[in-house]
Amino acid sequence: MASAPTSPYLPALAVPHERAAVGRELQTVLVELVDLSLIGKQLHWAVSGPLFTSLHPQLDELVETWRELADTVAERAVTLGFVPDDPAQTVVAASQLAPVPQGPIADHLVVRELTRRLAEVSERVRSRLEAIGAADLTSQDVIIEVVRELEKQQWMLRVQLGERAE
Repeated sequence: MASAPTSPYLPALAVPHERAAVGRELQTVLVELVDLSLIGKQLHWAVSGPLFTSLHPQLDELVETWRELADTVAERAVTLGFVPDDPAQTVVAASQLAPVPQGPIADHLVVRELTRRLAEVSERVRSRLEAIGAADLTSQDVIIEVVRELEKQQWMLRVQLGERAE
């Protein structure tokens, strides 16, 4: 994220000198969400098996939600005076998610792989909550919204695998 010119009209932060740090954290979350949406779309095209009919539209819904969350995160960054950087090169270079294999993927493997990736992303996003909250509670609220949605999706996929929280 590139810093915008300093302006007296930018939101006041609890720790103003941390504006750039909050921007970097939001950028990291944005990359994760964009990559999830790309992986979700790839799985949408590659899913095969008896659950295709239900998984195909479910994956579209997940992708749409990740794109909306990414937009919310990016808009918060811009509000703070940063311009998001999410071209393909940035996502490829910064993402920590493993790519999905090319070709058809069995429906149960799609659910398992997506559940695993959601767990990874939600844990990384959750780990940013305290640092972001120390500087800007409003940005923390955005991140809480992201974690809440990712964990809900993870639960809904996990039950399709017949797994419960212990």
